[in-house]
Amino acid sequence: MTRRLVLAAALALALTPQTFAGTWHKAIGPAQKAAKEKNQLILVDMFAEWCGWCHRFEREVFPAEAFQNATKDIVLLRLDTEDKAEGTELARKYQITSLPTFLLLAPDLSVAGMIRGYAPAPQFVQMLSDARAKYTSFQKREKNEPNMTKDYPGRLELGKEYLTRNAYAKAELRFKALTTEKGVPGSIRDEAFYQLAIVYTMQNKLDDALKTIRGLNAVSNRGKSVEEARLLMGQIYLQQGNFLGAANELKNFKKTFPNSPLVATVDRVLPDIERRLAGN
Repeated sequence: MTRRLVLAAALALALTPQTFAGTWHKAIGPAQKAAKEKNQLILVDMFAEWCGWCHRFEREVFPAEAFQNATKDIVLLRLDTEDKAEGTELARKYQITSLPTFLLLAPDLSVAGMIRGYAPAPQFVQMLSDARAKYTSFQKREKNEPNMTKDYPGRLELGKEYLTRNAYAKAELRFKALTTEKGVPGSIRDEAFYQLAIVYTMQNKLDDALKTIRGLNAVSNRGKSVEEARLLMGQIYLQQGNFLGAANELKNFKKTFPNSPLVATVDRVLPDIERRLAGN
């Protein structure tokens, strides 16, 4: 082989995306099936072709022995956030706004952890280990739930953690219980109402969210959770395109809660809504 051909071959090798060890699924269904069968977590590489740091992960991190050892008991999945299919939908669902981002998902696709940005193999493996440890701690609290009957603050926090992990059905169940059980302190009950409204809003069940806020207003008219819920009501009207309803709700908020720290938020938002109404 001539020197010119040798150089050309070397250049071609350098420019070719390097393969990396490990079996990576390319669709959610097979990855989730494998995770359920093996009772394992799913590590999702959310990438895009234009993302240089994502390609650096391919070249430097995925082939590393440390990464391979750390993911032996994890199902691997790669999704393109710009494929206008599963990758795009998952990025929207979990609000992925920067790349590279890795999702650590439970078999039911609730969030076990999230890792953002590039890191060399040793540091990435440590971040992955930390995320798994935090999730294990959460699972222990989850298993202890039957012993938390009267621990109303603990039950509320568990529901909120389900919410942050996108486990909406589990969060909804726990918040609903705290809004209806006898003996629940008023402050806990009120925040459970508010958090339940958030659960519905996150799933775009806006009518259910409004109904929940009205339910809170029927049992309480003061307190941080009531104020936050009323402000959320205005935001929901905006999502529905009901600018008049949003404007009226925010004006009523200022009259009802003139000393609320949330008035500053209302003062930022209300003028823009009124300009929109004036332009209609």
